[in-house]
Amino acid sequence: MLGNLLYRSFIARESHKIVQIPIRHGHTIRGKRPGVARSLQQRLDEMNYVDPELARKINIGLPQLKASRSDQLSERLQHRKMMKNNPEIEKLARHNELEVDLENVSQEWMKTSGPFDVRGIADYYEIFDHLFGDAYFIPRVHLRVLYPTSTDDCNPVYYGNILSPEDAVEQPIVEFDHQFRLPKEKDKENLWTLIMTTPDGHLSDSSSEYVHWLVTNIPNGDVAKGDLIVPYLQPFPVKGLGYQRYVFVLYKQNNKLDLKDYKRPQETKNPDERTFKTLDFYRKLQDTITPAGLAFFQAEYDDSVREVFHKKFDSSLPVFEYVQQAPYLGPQKWFPLKRAFNTYMDLYRDPMQINKEFLERKLSKTHPFDGPKPPLRFPMAHSIKNKPSWLRVEIRKHLKGMGRSGTPDW
Repeated sequence: MLGNLLYRSFIARESHKIVQIPIRHGHTIRGKRPGVARSLQQRLDEMNYVDPELARKINIGLPQLKASRSDQLSERLQHRKMMKNNPEIEKLARHNELEVDLENVSQEWMKTSGPFDVRGIADYYEIFDHLFGDAYFIPRVHLRVLYPTSTDDCNPVYYGNILSPEDAVEQPIVEFDHQFRLPKEKDKENLWTLIMTTPDGHLSDSSSEYVHWLVTNIPNGDVAKGDLIVPYLQPFPVKGLGYQRYVFVLYKQNNKLDLKDYKRPQETKNPDERTFKTLDFYRKLQDTITPAGLAFFQAEYDDSVREVFHKKFDSSLPVFEYVQQAPYLGPQKWFPLKRAFNTYMDLYRDPMQINKEFLERKLSKTHPFDGPKPPLRFPMAHSIKNKPSWLRVEIRKHLKGMGRSGTPDW
């Protein structure tokens, strides 16, 4: 690039010094030469600069409990001895017949890299950004959520899997490791708080959430024995808004809580009564609760949502649609080149009138009892003569059953 530059010398007015201006192909280059001037990306980075100290995320979760090094080594040694002293396991593995217990694999995963993987998935779905703002937590406690069905099977909730609102009508079964304790909490009562909320689809305030379930003071992991603050309500994603996230957050309590300010009635006609903000809730109780578990799923509209609005909210179902802008049509031309004049003129007509004409043509050729005429066996065997070119094209399309429906009026 610099090889194509020439320099024109002239005397500056103020300093009376000889100044050289770069020239490329006879044109004077204004500003700094390439290589010295800042690039567009550099200028954008400078304009959108964010202080890393202010943008730094804060961990508000439980600390990581690591076993002692001696316990880890002894566990590995016992595992090696068990594998060496059991030739049957080695034989099954060699013949690809060894069965692995997936429950043990899941437990081992949660002990090692599982909590960090869950945190990465939650970051991908922007769970922490929309619930806790600039804070996050590592889910140290594995939260297992199962929705019962009419059969013996259950619909599990993982980390972003898709369930229909009809699958989540009944209150879920929640299980977790309630024996999780910090070293300094061995003598304290182990209490928990469980919240199900959605940061999407609030009908009156886009910055708020809907709380679907809130149970506090859960002893020994038994949700049924906890204090029910907000009764369970199935997801009701509105039609037209796509998939919405429903998040279960488990909090570990330092002592018993009194959440009478968050109490909601069993039956409510107004969904705004379930308005909730996780960040405000945590800020108020951050000295007493610590987020420990996380699970969430996605759901979109189905027919069960209509019953929620009609029977529980006593209102009509809101529907959101995208309003598409009408295509641009330029001024009409006297001679539209390479365009059939009939299809060209139809662009400037009322579509309702065109559909009406085609429907009338179709009904005029259809018997009220026998129905439409059967198609021709050899449609292209019929000669078309003494017809304009545009009409011959339309006739061929009609004989082949192509193009717009209806029978043209030749």
